[in-house]
Amino acid sequence: VDVLVFSSFEADNDGPEAPDVPPLRLAPGVQLRALAQLPVVPEPPSCIGPPLMPQFRFCWAKLGLWALDDEYDVIVYMDADMLIVGDISRLLSQIPAPGILRAVPACECWCSEECCYTSAASSNESDFPKTPSTFYFNAGLLMFRPSREEFNAMKSSMLALSTSNLEGSADSASIEMPFAEQDFLNRHFRGRVLPLPPAFNALKHALKNPKHESALPISSCIAIHFVMGKPWAPPSKLEEDFEHLHAQWRAERQALSPVAFRRLDWAQRKLHPALDLWLLPDFVTPECEESLLSCFYGSSAVSLQGRWRQLRRRNLLCLGGVPHNDGAICEELPSPVGVLGQVLSEMGALAGEPDQCLVNSYARGQGIDAHFDGPRFKSEVAIVTLEGPALLHFRLVEKTEHPELPPRVEVLLLPRSLLVFKDAAYELYVHRIDHAEADTTAAGERILRAPRRTSLTLRRLADVQLKASQVVTEVQREARASQWQWWDSQISEID
Repeated sequence: VDVLVFSSFEADNDGPEAPDVPPLRLAPGVQLRALAQLPVVPEPPSCIGPPLMPQFRFCWAKLGLWALDDEYDVIVYMDADMLIVGDISRLLSQIPAPGILRAVPACECWCSEECCYTSAASSNESDFPKTPSTFYFNAGLLMFRPSREEFNAMKSSMLALSTSNLEGSADSASIEMPFAEQDFLNRHFRGRVLPLPPAFNALKHALKNPKHESALPISSCIAIHFVMGKPWAPPSKLEEDFEHLHAQWRAERQALSPVAFRRLDWAQRKLHPALDLWLLPDFVTPECEESLLSCFYGSSAVSLQGRWRQLRRRNLLCLGGVPHNDGAICEELPSPVGVLGQVLSEMGALAGEPDQCLVNSYARGQGIDAHFDGPRFKSEVAIVTLEGPALLHFRLVEKTEHPELPPRVEVLLLPRSLLVFKDAAYELYVHRIDHAEADTTAAGERILRAPRRTSLTLRRLADVQLKASQVVTEVQREARASQWQWWDSQISEID
């Protein structure tokens, strides 16, 4: 299954053509494609009238998805103003036959007393009161089998509209399309549409409609469609009734967008030309920092409370897997740490997703002694710093054997920054943070430590017996617990 985002803006777009458009934030595994890559149908003719909203003119681009039959057998299209809140994979049991379109009916309470929006709550098509030839669907979610033949038929239909003689006549209203491609698709697929349950396209205003809210409780929704006012827009009086839904969208965005995911020029972030050592300031957003700290210290950290250990005065929390002679048996990293690990892999910071995260909690004045991370891990580390700054010192151990390398390197770790080091920086240098109330840089700048500093060290174990997804039996879970007991007894040797 591929997840695609079609956009007219690049993920790292900051060019002069759109200075006010922020970079797109892409979840790990999501592919970005230029909207211009989609085949297009002819320009909509003037006889269909202007769209109800100016932005509807962009929606015609979705028709090009039908031309992707050389890539995909089935396509599920979703508008960008939809929020998935349930198991969207349930759509896989609703795959249509060739030539058939599946969609959720539109809520027509505003124009009809016979609105059947929630009549399709059952997936049994025989329960639906209207025939496929008469109901009107919302085009925010569409499920279909792409077909170049169907795409060409759409082009022909559009050309036929362009050459019609209805413009200006009494019948011209019959081809007006204020909802743009939605009206066109309803016309083109008339008699070939099968309804989907409204849970897959829960229209925001319908969730507050007394006629529908009992049949479609928010708890049963799979995807909420933010038609009309958008949750990212400034609040308005007209949208006050939907503020709780808008707040849910904003909360999900905060949880699922932990970093400003950009295509990075790693060469510009390198700290020394001879070392694989990179620093990215402001890597995580303030919202992500808050989410991570809540995961470790807040109300959501109840399951981790018994996992903290004290090591040389600082508090330490190990997540994922532990290095073991038999190979690590891993556990799943908690969200949002797991999402952060996926992003590090996607953006090339690490060669794969990390399977261990060490969370170090330092009080002011605490540091960590000079050490190697050692051969039990792949020779790459990503360190995310939260809450407070610290000065990290690297020291080359065998100076005479490597005269081409700098003997010492210092890195100022500011809150929300990311440090990545690999290969020679990992294998030939020890690193430390002094036990001090403040740090003084080589330039003489004095940096006061914060009351608490939290550091996330994300690594990949060199020897893994079982990934988290492979631990399915009680015997395997017991073996993993045994490894953790062993690690507790050896913790002082790992640091």
